[in-house]
Amino acid sequence: MKIKQKKRGLYSMDEFIKQLDPNLDYISHEIKDGKCYITVTSNRKEVTCPFCGWPSSRIHSTYNRTFQDLPIQGNKVFIIIRNRKFFCDNSDCNHTTFAERFDFISYKAKKTRRLEDEIVRLSINCSSITASKILKENVVDIGKSTVCNLLKKKETPVIDKKTITAVCIDDFAIKKRRSYGTIMVDIFTHQILDMIDSRDYETVCEWLKSYPNLRIISRDGSVTYNNAITGAHPEALQISDRFHLLKNLTSYVTEYLKKRLKPQVSIQSVSQEIKEVETIKQANENRKLTLKEKYEKIKQLSLEGRCKTEICRSLNMDIRAYDKLIAMTPEEREKLFQTKNMIIHEEKVKQKMERINEVRELKRIGLSNIEISRRTGLDRKTVRRYLDENFNPVHASYGKKRNGKLTPYIKTIDEYLERGMMGSYIVEKIHEMGYDGSSSTVRHYMTDWKKRRKKYYDRSREDGTKTEIIKRENIFKLLYHPIEKVKIISEKQFEMICKEYPFFEKIYKITWEFKDMLTNKNIEAFDKWIERAKNLNIPEINSFINGVERDMEAVRNAIKYEYSNGLVEGCINKLKVIKRIMYGRCSFETLKIKILQLEKMRLFN
Repeated sequence: MKIKQKKRGLYSMDEFIKQLDPNLDYISHEIKDGKCYITVTSNRKEVTCPFCGWPSSRIHSTYNRTFQDLPIQGNKVFIIIRNRKFFCDNSDCNHTTFAERFDFISYKAKKTRRLEDEIVRLSINCSSITASKILKENVVDIGKSTVCNLLKKKETPVIDKKTITAVCIDDFAIKKRRSYGTIMVDIFTHQILDMIDSRDYETVCEWLKSYPNLRIISRDGSVTYNNAITGAHPEALQISDRFHLLKNLTSYVTEYLKKRLKPQVSIQSVSQEIKEVETIKQANENRKLTLKEKYEKIKQLSLEGRCKTEICRSLNMDIRAYDKLIAMTPEEREKLFQTKNMIIHEEKVKQKMERINEVRELKRIGLSNIEISRRTGLDRKTVRRYLDENFNPVHASYGKKRNGKLTPYIKTIDEYLERGMMGSYIVEKIHEMGYDGSSSTVRHYMTDWKKRRKKYYDRSREDGTKTEIIKRENIFKLLYHPIEKVKIISEKQFEMICKEYPFFEKIYKITWEFKDMLTNKNIEAFDKWIERAKNLNIPEINSFINGVERDMEAVRNAIKYEYSNGLVEGCINKLKVIKRIMYGRCSFETLKIKILQLEKMRLFN
């Protein structure tokens, strides 16, 4: 019975080995320290010489050859094959003997082909160092250099270049500011087709010629690519990338506006002053609240049905601080509410209660007030207060804020500041009203007041007109987003900007006309737009128009067709990620193999 079970197990192991190669016979196996050693032998009677193709059956000698295969049940597998050497009977062959070879493993290799494929598959998605660490755990013993070498030996996937008709190309940095390459992506399949380690005219031209049937090529505004495409495929439809066109236009426009607008742009105030002042006052009140008081207000507003965003806005509170506060347990919250002064106060109260208890204990044992005063060093009046059952150890002034010398005059100072009076005049006036504090205290208060209100309006104009300050960077957002999407600028403020700075209105209109023309594919309006842009006579916009006119046909095609270079931009981002995780082992050939093998896997899966 035991023999049958052993034979049954032997036969199953033999079948397992024959999946690797039918010409192998199983002999034995041993599992030791997480490694499985399987001994096999070849059953072929006759073997062909790999050098001349002559068959031979004469054995010269045998030797043990060890190599690794895919793991079994988490155990690394080592196959020991009793390899044979044969005599070559062909007198014309330059080898007298040769070793038996198998299809599942390369000549003199230490790993099976399927194990090498698994190593390459894993190393494509991560660095050789990371791949080596993962593989060493339960797959195969391998170093990072071996991973790189296996990757380099991998052949680049073959593409039928005759079937490629529409592509987009762009450059990428192999080594920033030193060397650049060019990448090609199929417009229809979104697959990375090829890469070269240059962006020079001659190299790119020859490379494009190797794709004989290219009809559509999308690119950026590069003059080199334009000339290379024209040299390789004169009849091909060239399409300039819309993103780069918009980016160039907005860059030129922004450069012009930086010369004409200050970082802080002043316009006539269009906001409601009452609302602004109330907002400032509310912010000041919230700044004075303790964390515990804010928590009490949060509970009150939550009961009123307010949402988290409204509560945070009304209390000038960060939403992350809100989440952290709500997530705490009551004990954690109480601990957080304790300020340094509260901890010091509690310690003092504790010390005071010890003295009170000492006094009361001495009274309990029958000592007089005079004797207690003599023993404790306390005044007799203090002893009487400590003996009073209603005595409170907490200081009467604890928790109460004292008014400063400036407090009675704050409303007057605010009124003077609202009228736009000078600081020196205000200081003089409140000194006349009886203020005996320092002048620097007044100046600090006025500086803080102006800083808080500068965001809303300023009274620097000679005619007394209220003005608002808008950051230039926020105005630039109007060039990229519709006015309704720029929440920080209202429509009234936008109208006031256009009214006070007419050149901005012209720039804004010409920019959005170009965007609408690209979006709506309105090719008929292109020539009129060029004419209107030239009439503005702005050097920066003229520079943009000169670039457009140099590449006029490709720009027209960008307006007319849907094709875009967005595909290749996304692929370059992917390429950069792969390049970064290669930890300095980024030769161009290795990078190319990784990228193309990864694309092959993506399409296959």
